[in-house]
Amino acid sequence: MLRLSLLSLLCASSFAFAAEDPKTAARLATFTKDIKPIIDKSCVDCHGKDGKKAKGNFNATTLEGLEKGGKEEGKGITWGDAEKSSLYHLAFLGATARTEDMAMPPKKDKKHEPLTTDQLAKLKAWIEAK
Repeated sequence: MLRLSLLSLLCASSFAFAAEDPKTAARLATFTKDIKPIIDKSCVDCHGKDGKKAKGNFNATTLEGLEKGGKEEGKGITWGDAEKSSLYHLAFLGATARTEDMAMPPKKDKKHEPLTTDQLAKLKAWIEAK
């Protein structure tokens, strides 16, 4: 009986994935390959690592958390518009205006470097991909 239940669950999740929008599938593939390693290296220590409370209620450990954003800056990702996405905006400030209060990583954070120009470009292209 347990095997039948597991098989049913597996089939149902496979159908759901197959029915997924191609744009969403491409977005997820790019996230996994190109964006998640950047986020893991630069953001997760403060925003959700090891079950700790994410600073600013911004959970960077999942795509859903990145989309939602934190308590202060609004939606983390506005698909199609990087400039309206707090994830991109705050990372951009971190790379270009470290003295801004909301720049990520904050200037006082000596452990994490700001995103590079290449990393920012990847993040922006991913958010704006149609």
